Amino acid sequence: MAYVITEQCTKDNKCVEVCPVDCIHPRKDEAGFDEAAQLFVSPIDCIDCGACVPVC
Repeated sequence: MAYVITEQCTKDNKCVEVCPVDCIHPRKDEAGFDEAAQLFVSPIDCIDCGACVPVC
């Protein structure tokens, strides 16, 4: 089961930087980043490695 990013997300992109499979979206270079209220984890791409947890 993929991790869930909660409403406390500050969009500082630290989780995006450590994710080994690029499953957190939108990234700064993707369309819709500025309009997105928070980031989300794609459950299809997430490998449940937990790399995002300590930097969140």
